Amino acid sequence: MAYSKNELRQAYIARLQQLDLNTRLSEEKRLTSMLFNQLEWMRAKTVALTLSQSFEIDTAPILLHARHEGRTVVVPRTLPKRQMEFVEITESTNFNESSFGILEPADGRVFGPDEIDLMVVPGVAFTQDGKRLGFGGGYYDRYLSKYHGDTIALALPTQLADDGEWQADEHDQQIAKVLSLAEC
Repeated sequence: MAYSKNELRQAYIARLQQLDLNTRLSEEKRLTSMLFNQLEWMRAKTVALTLSQSFEIDTAPILLHARHEGRTVVVPRTLPKRQMEFVEITESTNFNESSFGILEPADGRVFGPDEIDLMVVPGVAFTQDGKRLGFGGGYYDRYLSKYHGDTIALALPTQLADDGEWQADEHDQQIAKVLSLAEC
């Protein structure tokens, strides 16, 4: 029986919410270490990240590490018509809560797609070859369609999907590299 993307999305989110905290922290730490060793990370001057929600991989350590290394960090801000832009965050950035309950920068310099070297793309589930099941709004697919830099996703074991688990839509954008613990 085939499940809709929405049913799969809900199932994957439920699995993420049920993860044992110690296991999750250990897996996240291993994944972020893998990220920091990627050539794409090492050569990136500007990195796009999200401010994670509770069930997502915690991006705070990645953000702090990037800033410590002197990289520019940009995060998304939603716009009308399911569009988004990426805004630089600094110590003085002010934040507003979006209609999705996510913190977004209220101010700061907007970076265009050609000014971002690496985008760490969030999602609910991923296949090892780069298919992504997102959150259902299409924001990232729209942005990625005009972005040509490096893309990496971090996938906890519970987020790895089998190829063919969902049917990719025409507008779905692939991720260049999916890091998972299956590679260890």
